[in-house]
Amino acid sequence: MDDVIIPVAFFLILAGAVVAVAYFQSQRNRDRDRQYAEAMQAYKEVVERARSEQEANRLQLVELDHRLKSVEGLLRSVD
Repeated sequence: MDDVIIPVAFFLILAGAVVAVAYFQSQRNRDRDRQYAEAMQAYKEVVERARSEQEANRLQLVELDHRLKSVEGLLRSVD
């Protein structure tokens, strides 16, 4: 019976160490995933803001194009 106690205790300690390492690794991975998700959310917000600003600039360019064409038409009619 004494011959069995030491190997069983060794394997129990080894299993406990493996479980503890796996637990802390998963905690670290969760933290990293949470930071990644926060960074991606910030990136999405920046992209949406840039997209809306780009659309506003495009609308301004269309308006300026119409105005330029009307001024060009006026100048051609003077000739």
